[in-house]
Amino acid sequence: MISVALLVPAFNEESAMARTAQVMREALDAGIVQRAVVLDGGSTDNTAAVAIASGVEVVPVATLLPHLGDVLGKGDSLFRGVHSVDADWYIFLDADLGNVSLQHITAFTQHIAEPGISFLKGGFARVDENGVARDIPAGRVTELIGRPLLRRVHNSLAAFSQPLSGQVAIAGPLARSLTFVTGYGVEVAMMIDVFRAVGAEGMQEVDLGLVNNRWKPDDALGEVTDQVLAGATLRVVTMSNHGIVTHELVQNREP
Repeated sequence: MISVALLVPAFNEESAMARTAQVMREALDAGIVQRAVVLDGGSTDNTAAVAIASGVEVVPVATLLPHLGDVLGKGDSLFRGVHSVDADWYIFLDADLGNVSLQHITAFTQHIAEPGISFLKGGFARVDENGVARDIPAGRVTELIGRPLLRRVHNSLAAFSQPLSGQVAIAGPLARSLTFVTGYGVEVAMMIDVFRAVGAEGMQEVDLGLVNNRWKPDDALGEVTDQVLAGATLRVVTMSNHGIVTHELVQNREP
């Protein structure tokens, strides 16, 4: 039997965690995943308490591989998670999906056993909290920065409908071999690293249906854009490293 661990990195996601944790618990109870863990990156609100009240395991990321020091964000949380939670496959799910449901998890698990596939990327249509389609289906940063960058690596990467999405399933050995980038560059860097490890034939998009994810105002996009650009650029200098890199500098980190 293939073991699947659902990892949800979270930082101050109290308002969204009740629904997310409920779906995590449903996945456990149905046997869809064998472990479901909220990777708490140092929340100062009630994120952990809300998840625990739903019967979901919460692990403070700072207690995982503590020799690495301060938790540097989402990429750091995922890196420590895959090196601390044993599983054949991991599903990464953002904590703040407004309409998260069990279907978003089963969409991945239905494809995990397919031969030759090591990486599944969630594709979806972006909607607002009322179910109305967003004006730019993949998002502004994806279309302006992410997709053009990925096209320079390989056209197949740019063809994914949501290449910067955090909804992913990945085989355990592949996940534990990766370098992770902190900040908003984690997804674009992961796409490039996975492509170089397993090729386009080892990657597949799965349809998650409709997803309501957090919308950022225009004045918040500068930082996102900078970090996505830096995450892609860092692949040039970090291909031989196994550890954590920030969007500012390379840090060689071993588990």
